[in-house]
Amino acid sequence: ENRYIVSVTIDEDQISNRDLIRNIVDEIVNMPEVENSIIPIQASTPESSAIISDRLHNEQDNGKGTLVYVFHYRWLGNRDMFATLGIKDANSGKILTIPENYKGDDSQIFISKSAAMQLYGTTDVIGRKPKEETQIIGVYEDYKSVSYLEPIPSVINLLPGVGMLDIYLNKIVKLKDGSNVNNFKKRVNELCEKKDFENIKEIRIETLDEYRKKTETYAMAANTIRQKFIFGSFAILCIFLCITGTFWVRMDNRRSDIGIMCSMGASRSRVVRQYVTEAIILLTLAFVAGLPFILHYVYINGFAEPSVCALPRGFVPNPEYRVNNFYIHFALVTAITYAALMLVTVLSTLIPVLRATRIQPADALREE
Repeated sequence: ENRYIVSVTIDEDQISNRDLIRNIVDEIVNMPEVENSIIPIQASTPESSAIISDRLHNEQDNGKGTLVYVFHYRWLGNRDMFATLGIKDANSGKILTIPENYKGDDSQIFISKSAAMQLYGTTDVIGRKPKEETQIIGVYEDYKSVSYLEPIPSVINLLPGVGMLDIYLNKIVKLKDGSNVNNFKKRVNELCEKKDFENIKEIRIETLDEYRKKTETYAMAANTIRQKFIFGSFAILCIFLCITGTFWVRMDNRRSDIGIMCSMGASRSRVVRQYVTEAIILLTLAFVAGLPFILHYVYINGFAEPSVCALPRGFVPNPEYRVNNFYIHFALVTAITYAALMLVTVLSTLIPVLRATRIQPADALREE
């Protein structure tokens, strides 16, 4: 994607040195490889684990009706900064542009499609005021930056100047197509060697994807997924061993039946199909009998309700996502579980059945 996070840390005693911060920003922005950029302030990058929340309301309800909690992003940049993250206009589908009349303060905001739909039921909301003295001047497509979360309703302020930056300066840059990434990284790292920038403590450069993965690691999302995968795999292995052991004993006890079937002309494949079919029927009966208990467990433990994200407070999951619709979600999980159990049952049944059918009919009858 040619998108990178440039993280610059300066000495703490330079936190009020706005000229230094401005010069660092100008140096990075004006590098020949950079096409456009964004500077998130107050930890408000979409990829950040620290997010500022806000509240919007439908002004026609006089503040008493529809209330939506949103993520609030504050960015610094040029007029093409939306192209840095590829954020598109919700109405035209093109890269969102900044209107000529944009003031660059808190009196004007851009709002996400999901926030607009929850507030007004439409994306035609330019000119509306979801907060006192705050006007909507643009609507953008929901921006999904974290793989384990659905897009969150959000608003964006684009602000001028560097007055709100601190000693940790994260800059998102989009490089021009065909740019030499190594040359860009070399130019950035050479900033520390310049006399005017001797107060820079550290510079880190990583791709946007690397930064997102690191954020997910800090949020323990990846570890949680791995843990669930390991537990699920262990459960399937236990089921496989139990079913295999059960049918192994069952086949040993039914060798004479297999011998009689084979002596009467039944083919090996027919015997295998019969016992696999029996196993599938037993699985289906047990699975159907257990569904009421599973439903009861789901409701008792609150799993029937969609999971609510802790940030921002009051966030309402989007019902358009299947995972937030209990009936669709339960049906999909049930179908996948049944399919997985059937696969395990068939495989664990084939092993002892194939072993039993290798015995000659005379030997099977003689052992009986």
